Amino acid sequence: MSQPVAILTRHDKARLIAPALSQLGWQVAEIDSFDTDSLGSFAGEYPRFMTAQECAFRKAALAADLSGLNIGIGSEGSFSVGPFGIGTYNLELICCVNVAEGWAVTGRFYGPSLAQQWQLNDTAALEQALADIEPDQHLLLQQGSNLKKALTVAQAHNLALLWLAHGTVTLSYDLRAHLSPERRFHIRQAADDLARRLQSHCPECTTPGFWPDNALPGLPCEACGVATSLTRHRQACCRRCGHTTITPVAARHASQQYCQECNP
Repeated sequence: MSQPVAILTRHDKARLIAPALSQLGWQVAEIDSFDTDSLGSFAGEYPRFMTAQECAFRKAALAADLSGLNIGIGSEGSFSVGPFGIGTYNLELICCVNVAEGWAVTGRFYGPSLAQQWQLNDTAALEQALADIEPDQHLLLQQGSNLKKALTVAQAHNLALLWLAHGTVTLSYDLRAHLSPERRFHIRQAADDLARRLQSHCPECTTPGFWPDNALPGLPCEACGVATSLTRHRQACCRRCGHTTITPVAARHASQQYCQECNP
């Protein structure tokens, strides 16, 4: 017998998440009666007043409440500067809330993204910006208070040519999931991660989501044996009963390039 669950979205995310959850016997229903953009939008019409984790949890709770089902799903993405200040990274979170049993589990993806923004002053800059954008990726154009969303590459090109006659134009990716092929791929990966976490249960109380998220440093240097900042063990802790397990990583030693004694 399948387990009905609800996802709150207006951006066609159910079909991205459902395949991963089907391996648990779950059947995903899409709830679109709530304007999820009101919780914060990429284009900036609605300011973001929650963290991505808080927003994903809020959407999941709303999905359960609006559907009347025990299990709700909420998805939220965010973009930020990558590690060491290089590039753009996408964080995708998919939160699953079981209101009857009182637990929440979040799957995630974090990795580099092609998402960019350009300030355009002439046709040459426009042509260069559009050259490498995927055909299925939609775009935003903004000039002052004028904002156009969901533009194809061809539509953005034609409109930007008109707007450039009146000054600088801001061109950026439309990052809503149904208009961004890269985000759709990342959401599928986050859904796979969620499914794995839901199938990992606490050995004490069987609550799902028992996952070794906590990295404990101390991997010894291969040359001198001094503890380094690299991960030596990974820790899983149940959020319900507090049961904890610690497991060593596969590596036995750290390269001396990470050692403060050998390579200060």
